Amino acid sequence: MVRVLSRPTLSALAPALAALFLAGPAAAEPALEHETAPLLIAAAEKAKANAGNLYAFTVEHWSSNGEKEALVTLHYDPRLDEGARWQVLSPAEDNLDKAAKKTLSKLRKAEMDGNPVLYDKLDEMIEAAEFVEEDETQAVYVAQVDEDEFPKDALEVYITLNKPGAYVSKIEVRSKKAFKPMAIAKVEHLVESRRFAPPEGDGPAFIASTQGLVEGEAMFRHFEQHTRQTFSDIEKVGVAEEAAGE
Repeated sequence: MVRVLSRPTLSALAPALAALFLAGPAAAEPALEHETAPLLIAAAEKAKANAGNLYAFTVEHWSSNGEKEALVTLHYDPRLDEGARWQVLSPAEDNLDKAAKKTLSKLRKAEMDGNPVLYDKLDEMIEAAEFVEEDETQAVYVAQVDEDEFPKDALEVYITLNKPGAYVSKIEVRSKKAFKPMAIAKVEHLVESRRFAPPEGDGPAFIASTQGLVEGEAMFRHFEQHTRQTFSDIEKVGVAEEAAGE
């Protein structure tokens, strides 16, 4: 039998219930003040110390818009001349469709922004991050994404620290609300995650895979884009000229 609280019992609980529901949220703890901060800082410093290295890698890229799928495997080698650093491994480049060839052309012309196989700007992220939760094996932090190309308070980034391995195992960007990256498009939902493999020896943690989902509306039509990338054959092949001159 379910027992319903009597009026005296409810009256007695009223002050406690009021305190529970009217109390403000607990103050967030900055990530760099949490007890796991030394592990988080060490992971960021190791990535930053290796940011000047040049890495060759292979990436398998899959994408789908719900109607059409595409799968292509590419190899990147920074030692090659600009325009030749991205090589198509499969399918044969001649067999790529028009849209894929256009994307590849843009990729070859674009300058590599940062080091894609390492944590990108993790040191800056953790300075603004707050502790969220932890268990025996991991700790999670969150920071607001503050970049000019996105509306304020539209995105947040979650950082997951693997405590036994002392490395960041996942960085995930999530939308907090719908936003308009451009006048003709509206993003309703966005999730983009990057997973990292455990570091080998004293080396940094390298990216293992990425996965993304973007849903919204453009030109009065719904769109849904899924992407997945798997990285392999990551190899240090040199040091950037800027880093070598320091």
